[in-house]
Amino acid sequence: MSGLKGLPSPLGVCCLPPRPRNAPRTVIYAHYVHEILAHAGICYAPLEAHEIENALPALRLLVTVGDTPLPDTTLRKLARWIEAGGAWLAIGGTAGASALFGVEEEPSAFVGWGSSIGTLGEGYLQVDDTGHPLLAHVRIPLHFFNGVPVRATEGEVLANVLDAHQRKTPRAGIVRRSFGRGQCLLIAPDVTGTVVRIQQGVAVTRDGVSAPDGTAPICDGMLKSSDGAVLDWWFDRQPVEGVPGFSAFLHPVADAWRDMVVRAILALAQAQGVVLPILWLYPRNLPALAHLSHDTDGNEPALAERMLEVVREAGIHSTWCVIPPGYPEGLIARIREEGHELAMHFDAVEEGTIWDEGAFHEQWRTLKRLFGGEAPVTNKNHYLRWEGDTDFFEWCARRGVRLDQSKGPSKTGEAGFTFGTCHPYFPLDPQGRRIDVLELPTHTQDLNVFAPDALLEPLLSAVERHHGILHLLFHPAHVAKPGIAETILGAVRTAQQRGMEWWTARRIDEWERARRQVQWREYRAEGDTVTIRLHSEVPLQEATLLFNGEVLVDEATDLRADHTERWGFPMTAVTLDLHGERSLRLRRSALPEEV
Repeated sequence: MSGLKGLPSPLGVCCLPPRPRNAPRTVIYAHYVHEILAHAGICYAPLEAHEIENALPALRLLVTVGDTPLPDTTLRKLARWIEAGGAWLAIGGTAGASALFGVEEEPSAFVGWGSSIGTLGEGYLQVDDTGHPLLAHVRIPLHFFNGVPVRATEGEVLANVLDAHQRKTPRAGIVRRSFGRGQCLLIAPDVTGTVVRIQQGVAVTRDGVSAPDGTAPICDGMLKSSDGAVLDWWFDRQPVEGVPGFSAFLHPVADAWRDMVVRAILALAQAQGVVLPILWLYPRNLPALAHLSHDTDGNEPALAERMLEVVREAGIHSTWCVIPPGYPEGLIARIREEGHELAMHFDAVEEGTIWDEGAFHEQWRTLKRLFGGEAPVTNKNHYLRWEGDTDFFEWCARRGVRLDQSKGPSKTGEAGFTFGTCHPYFPLDPQGRRIDVLELPTHTQDLNVFAPDALLEPLLSAVERHHGILHLLFHPAHVAKPGIAETILGAVRTAQQRGMEWWTARRIDEWERARRQVQWREYRAEGDTVTIRLHSEVPLQEATLLFNGEVLVDEATDLRADHTERWGFPMTAVTLDLHGERSLRLRRSALPEEV
């Protein structure tokens, strides 16, 4: 293909227009696919539905999210484009082209008021064969919420659908079909709506339902983020090896859905011989990260001194979430001078404190003065308190708090990936608008106090597998207890041995936001040669660009290309500094493979 007629990528992504208000739909928050792909660093061109026809000559891959049918003229052109070698990934609906995907959509069981289309409802994706790279990361049936109910006709079923009680159904979850020289791939569940629902939970207005084994009694008269969690106590938790009676959320379910979208794109790109540039998640091609935070409950100076000694011995910097009134000014200064981050620990728990924006503001002002006039950019709520839906994110945004850590477990039996993710993400308000505050969930509180040390290994393995960020919270209040300092040092060293660096929340926030400002400007493919051009608004030191498959970087760029694997696919990695315009010329050295 000679040039892309102005498009910056051979991959186009279109969120189909939502159905009218009060009309049934199989997908919500379709536009959240842009959050998923922006975080993953995928090079793609956003498209509107009416732009698809004109864009097809410049595209090799197309992703649509939604259930609104495309015009017949567009579908006819899409069929010819696929037959000639294009690949179409549809999520949550077939856009009116069920035959192209080799499926038939299941209608509503009974046609009544408002029941004009079939829907998946709540259920689980069952993967029997994880040999396909699209599904190799799936360890358990994946919880989902809504989607399009289909049964395979001519398509090949890669995964099936279980109902909300994990009983078998005749419905297909993922279907693939070859069509001419191209491919169609359907992911039937509503991935975007599922990810948002799991990550954010539902509005907290009353106590949640406690775990049936007594290990997570969240019905406790204290509203907190986990009261709104939507994952299942039975199906989404797993036993922790070596600790009888203890189960935890060991698999980040939302991340597995995020990864599935990325893996599906990479599988189609590999099959069609498309070189797809990716701005990797971390500098220096790091496989994952780790983060250590401390909530200063009690503000005991001697215990803070001991925690400083421990993190100094570990050789890392951590984030100190300070609860008012905080430590003495001299100790606060020392924490900062030793390279740690001073953050906020909003208290709506202790006597006389309330869940109120005015109270939040007063505590924020108190800490800003204590921090020498420097406003905190990170917050974690005391006891992981939470009320309402997304109002609290707005409180943070109005005061320049850029990253929150209040989504997580307050009881031992809900430890792990309570909200299904180990990645920072931007939440949506109920109307679907993005809120400019990153959420970095907390995964467990003090190991060997809150949860057994055996939890570390499965959490680390999952974070590594999903290329995320492990977040451990250790309170200075516990650091003097026997074995806790050793637990912290052991956790730090274990993660480092796996290639992870320990970053503060401020650093994570700065890096993620800087990555999001990189723009893909141009993509030209001529024979086996691909030229890309990108622009970085701010300096991005030691950034890593990935290219699927085997590629050679033009020697004139004086860059070394290394081989790696990401999301289960072989990649070529190049590390470089980005600022302003940058061009790279690549040569593909391997033929496309059947996937």
